[in-house]
Amino acid sequence: MREGGGRSSPGPGPGSSGDPQQPPRLALHDTGAGPSLLLLHAFPLDASQWDHQVAALSGGFRCLRPDMWGCGESPELPEPLLATLDGYAAAVLRSLDAAGVSEFVAVGTSMGGYAALALLRLDPERVSALVLASSRATADTPKQADNRREMAKLALRDGVETVVPMVKRLLGPRARDEPHIADPVVGRIRHCRPAGIAACQAAMACRPDSTPLLGLVDVPALVIQGDQDAIVSLDEAREEAAVLPRGELAVIPGVGHLANLEDPPAFTATLREFLDRIG
Repeated sequence: MREGGGRSSPGPGPGSSGDPQQPPRLALHDTGAGPSLLLLHAFPLDASQWDHQVAALSGGFRCLRPDMWGCGESPELPEPLLATLDGYAAAVLRSLDAAGVSEFVAVGTSMGGYAALALLRLDPERVSALVLASSRATADTPKQADNRREMAKLALRDGVETVVPMVKRLLGPRARDEPHIADPVVGRIRHCRPAGIAACQAAMACRPDSTPLLGLVDVPALVIQGDQDAIVSLDEAREEAAVLPRGELAVIPGVGHLANLEDPPAFTATLREFLDRIG
């Protein structure tokens, strides 16, 4: 296992992967040493969403954080409206291959949870444990999918500022009024480009229903949920944990959809306890 501090492998341009049919390689941020922890970010953020957890955990884990295409340091897709979560998951696996990572604990929040489930569809043997935070296994309704596609087109036309107002829905009531929490979230949104917003929305709009997959996940699994989440309900989280054969639920009080940013110590302690328990 490599040692050292933070490493970032930025993705090259579309034609530099050696295969013109493959999308551009993702940027993969790589910090610490130990068992591999794959941290998958939410929409509309980037890999820096995990900074608090990396600071706390990279002494004992190799923390790997990919940026979605067009977000953070990853290049844009030539056709962002054709993005899929399975395509993103496949690109994540290629990045992990290049980094010499064969097995990992997958931790995903919101869209990152959808990506974690896509990884399980593509290569379940590589996932040693699963953590889903503020996420769901069900697909969008037709109306929700249409709304995502409209938001994707709007972002391409009018820019990233079109999605900044959604920060009020992402955060719980307490965090919305705390500038030291809300302002960095807005900054992370603005670190995405319009093509990144569009790629995320297009990928989520066409994701399949992964509920049947949950019952086949034969690894330790943790569902983390904020009790003030306005996007994913606590009842949905309970059902998700119940379907996972080795699943358990942890509820963090007083936080909304972005629990790891709203209460970093509580989220990190919950995650660390799970990791320590599964060894």
